[in-house]
Amino acid sequence: MAKDEEHIEVRCPECGAQVRVPVKEAEEKFKATCPNGHVVPLAKALG
Repeated sequence: MAKDEEHIEVRCPECGAQVRVPVKEAEEKFKATCPNGHVVPLAKALG
């Protein structure tokens, strides 16, 4: 799978919904939106 096709999965800290975000979008915006509209902050992984 190419990097532009990879996704990361995180849980919303407010409601616990699972959020799937393309890696490229996560690296550009450092945030995601859960299905319930909550903003999920993303941190840059070290390594």
